[in-house]
Amino acid sequence: MVTDGNSRGKPAGPMTQHLSIILPSVILLIEVNILANLKSSIIIAIMTFFIAVSVSSVSQTQVQFVPLPMAVIILLIIIIIGVLSDMVGVAATVSRTEPFNAKAAKKIFGAKTSLYLAKNGDKVASLMCDIVGDICGTISGAISAVIAIDLINYYGFSNLWTNLIIIGLASALTVGGKAFFKYYGMKNSTKIIFLVGRLLAFFYLFYDKIYGFLKKRWI
Repeated sequence: MVTDGNSRGKPAGPMTQHLSIILPSVILLIEVNILANLKSSIIIAIMTFFIAVSVSSVSQTQVQFVPLPMAVIILLIIIIIGVLSDMVGVAATVSRTEPFNAKAAKKIFGAKTSLYLAKNGDKVASLMCDIVGDICGTISGAISAVIAIDLINYYGFSNLWTNLIIIGLASALTVGGKAFFKYYGMKNSTKIIFLVGRLLAFFYLFYDKIYGFLKKRWI
């Protein structure tokens, strides 16, 4: 193979020198991000495990002692919480910061909290979808099993069909509700995050007032 004599021993150009400097930094940054994501994922998994186990055990033991209509109402409330939390997580992921910057400049109540949620959309989505939403799904499954057992014991329904129908209905409501409100959350992300931001700002203001009152009275 014949090579060009002029190119033999030619020094590296500016592009090659820049790449030799940039590539190690990029690889290091990717490795750091992967380790950070792995660490946060492990923490979320551990938190979800303990919260799901504790809440599921409490819900199962307590639902056994409530009337059947109240157990159904509790199940529907848990499903609604899971669906709405998933909607908020999706809305935080796709929301933009520009509308909240404009509202914060006008000092509109709740705008700063909404801006914080929009800037940290990945963390909000991880909290609302991965933790709250999945825990609600676990709890709804446990409560569905308790309701099915009550129907079998008190009304003599078929064991197999009762379990299948109750758990299937709970799953259908959860999945169908998440599919509908996920689309709604993507289309109305600004309104949803602003509403959540105002609610959080109100609760923080209420907590601050109560804490200040108690501090003056007893401390």
